[in-house]
Amino acid sequence: MVRPIVALAICGTLVAAGASNFEEGLRHYAAEDYRKAQEAFEAALEEAPDSSEHNLWLGLAIGRRLQTMSAIRRLGALPLARKVKRQFERAVDLDGANLEALDALLGFHLEAPPMVGGSKARAREIAELIRREDPVLGAVASAACLEAAGEFGDASGELVRARELAPDDIGPILAQAAFSARRGDHAASGELFELAFRLDGDNPSVWVTAARAWSVAESRQLVERAAGLAKRYLQTPKPAANAEPYFEVRALLRKLQRAL
Repeated sequence: MVRPIVALAICGTLVAAGASNFEEGLRHYAAEDYRKAQEAFEAALEEAPDSSEHNLWLGLAIGRRLQTMSAIRRLGALPLARKVKRQFERAVDLDGANLEALDALLGFHLEAPPMVGGSKARAREIAELIRREDPVLGAVASAACLEAAGEFGDASGELVRARELAPDDIGPILAQAAFSARRGDHAASGELFELAFRLDGDNPSVWVTAARAWSVAESRQLVERAAGLAKRYLQTPKPAANAEPYFEVRALLRKLQRAL
C-alpha cells in the first residue's frame, strides 16, 4: 500500500498518464483496433485500478476482440471471455450507478454461454438494478431478458411501459420497433421506425437499428432502404467510440446486397 504522503506526491502524474492511456484506448477502439485498445486500457487501469470506466472499457475492448476473431480462434480464447465478465463486474462493483457498465454486464449474461459465465437468471437481477437507477432503461433491459426467455407478451408489456414513461425518448421507440420486427409484426415496426425518423432522423443509431430490422423483411423496398441506411452509416463518422462498429455494419450490408 502507498503511504498517503507518497500518494499525494504522485497523484497528479498518475492521473495525467491514466487519462492519456485511456484517451489512446478510446481512439484505438473507435478505429476498431481492439488489440491496441486493450493494451491502452490495461495501461490506464494499472495507473487507476479503481476506475469503473477503465474497467468497463477494458472489458468492451476484449469483447470486441473476441467478436472479430474467427470461430476457431474464439474456441481457444475462453479465458478472454471470462475476463470480459470480470472487468464488467469490477466496473459495477466500483460504481453501482454506472449504467453503461450495468448494461454491458447485462448483455454479457444474455449472450454468453454458461461455460464462460453467462446466466439468464443473473441478467434479470441486473435488469432490476438498472431499473433502480433509471426506470425507462430498466424496462427496456427487463424486456430483453423476457424476450431471451421466450416470454414475448411480458417483454412487449415492458416496452410499452418504457414508452409510457418516456414517450419521446428515441431509445424505447427503437427497442420496441426492433422487437416488433423480430416478432414478424412489420406493420407495427414500420410505424415505430417512421416515428423514430421523424423525431431524430439524423441519428446513426436510428439508421442502423432500422437497417437490421429491415434486413429480414420480405419487402424488397424495405431491404433496399436498409442497404441505403447501412451505406449512409458507413460513410458517416461514428458519433462515439462505442457506436455500432463498422465491421458489423459492413457484414450487414453484404447480407442485404445478397438479398437484392
